[in-house]
Amino acid sequence: MRSLPTLILAAGFFLAGSAALAADADRKNDPRAAFAETDTNHDGFVDHEEYHVRIVEVFYAADANKDGFLDPTELKQLAFPDDFREDDKDKNGRVSLREFLRVRFADFPKADKDDDGMLSIDEVVTTWEGKSK
Repeated sequence: MRSLPTLILAAGFFLAGSAALAADADRKNDPRAAFAETDTNHDGFVDHEEYHVRIVEVFYAADANKDGFLDPTELKQLAFPDDFREDDKDKNGRVSLREFLRVRFADFPKADKDDDGMLSIDEVVTTWEGKSK
């Protein structure tokens, strides 16, 4: 399983509606744009609350059929969709919000290299670049 936020990292960070989903598709390969959108208080860091809000937005924006799950087609819209292959805990071929959050929140401490509980732009970009390889 790969690591790191989509959020911010790709996956992680992004969207809130179909227009946002389309815009996010263009940005999903730009960790700086994702970071800027996630850092809602503009303090130069993404904390756990900002990260959580963004990841939930990403999930619901990607859930095109609004059934509360991400199927393989919906997951392909996200950066690093393969992150979820091993984490479909109930093995139903779909990812629930709970499963989505579990995977993405496992990425946060991996990206937080200085263990300060926040992600800086440098930590996000470094993690993104490592995950993209």
